[in-house]
Amino acid sequence: MELAPCVIFPAFLALVAALIVYGVVKGRRRREAFARLATEMGFLYYPDDPRDLPARYGMFELFGRGHGKKASNVLVGEEGGREAVVFDYQYTTGSGKNRTTYYHQAVVLGLPINAARLRTRSENIFDRVASWVGWDDIDFESDEFSRRYHVKCDDRRFAYDVLHARLIEYLLGCGEAPNLEMNGPVMLLYERRGEVERARRLIQIGRDIVQSIPDYVLKARGIGHAAGDRT
Repeated sequence: MELAPCVIFPAFLALVAALIVYGVVKGRRRREAFARLATEMGFLYYPDDPRDLPARYGMFELFGRGHGKKASNVLVGEEGGREAVVFDYQYTTGSGKNRTTYYHQAVVLGLPINAARLRTRSENIFDRVASWVGWDDIDFESDEFSRRYHVKCDDRRFAYDVLHARLIEYLLGCGEAPNLEMNGPVMLLYERRGEVERARRLIQIGRDIVQSIPDYVLKARGIGHAAGDRT
C-alpha cells in the first residue's frame, strides 16, 4: 500500500522542523559551554568572531582552504604572557551535490620565537602515493612518527630543532596529536570539532610544545621577552 502525498509531506516537514530545533538547541548548549569555559579560564568570550580570524591568521594553511570561512565561539586571553585565542572554525569546499563543510576546534598561541613556516598533520594515503613519485615530506629518526605524521617546513633545520626526540615522544603519547602549524610569532593547533572541553587539551599541548623549545632555538630566534625567555 502506497502512502498518500498528504501523509508523506507533513511527516517530512515534521522531520525537518525537528532537525532545525535540535540544531538550535545543540548550538545554544555549545555556546553556554564555551561561556562557562571562558569564565573558568579567565578569558573573554564572544559568540561571534569579533576579529575576522580567518583573515587575521591567513598565514596559516588551514585558513587558505575553501570558502564560507567562519569562526565562532571565540575565547581570547593569555597563555604564558602571550595572547591565546580559542575558537570553532568551519569552511566549505565544492558546491551543489559536491559541497562539503569541515568543522574544527582551533587554538592560536603566541610563540617566544620567530618560527619558520612549519606544518604537521596526520599522514594519509595521498601523501604515501606522492612520496612514491618523489614528493616526500620530512622524515625523522622515529619511524613511527614519520609514518603517522606528514611534516613540511620552509627550513628543514628548524623542523629538526623544534621536533626533537623528546617532543616527538610526547606527541606520539598524545594518541592522535592535533594538526600543528607555526609561522612567525604564532602557532595554530586544530582538530576535528568535538566536546568543548577538548579546547583545554589543545591549549595544554600548545603549552607543552612551547616549553619544549630548545634554549639554543630561543636564543637564535627569540622575540618579545628577553632572548631565551620562553615565558
